[in-house]
Amino acid sequence: MSQYQDSLAKQYGEEHERFLKETNPSLHKSLSRSGQLESHLHSVGNQASEMYEAQMMRASQSKEMQSLPFQQRLERLQSLQQSTQEVVRHDLIHQPIPA
Repeated sequence: MSQYQDSLAKQYGEEHERFLKETNPSLHKSLSRSGQLESHLHSVGNQASEMYEAQMMRASQSKEMQSLPFQQRLERLQSLQQSTQEVVRHDLIHQPIPA
């Protein structure tokens, strides 16, 4: 895993912990008391980072994306980045236990 992916995984793990504290403090406490919190956050962070990277890689290497002029490609990638982050947050980060 690259340093960027590590950083992204850590960021997503921290965001998931905030989500748990705010929405399900009893689950957060239970995971913490059982010693499973760190591994849970690490797992969620890694899954989210991998999901984000895979979606961005697939889209950025598509024939459609490659055929766009440079400026349009940058704009499309920025939009894609935002929508991919929303999907990752919805599917993994803002869930009590990842699917």
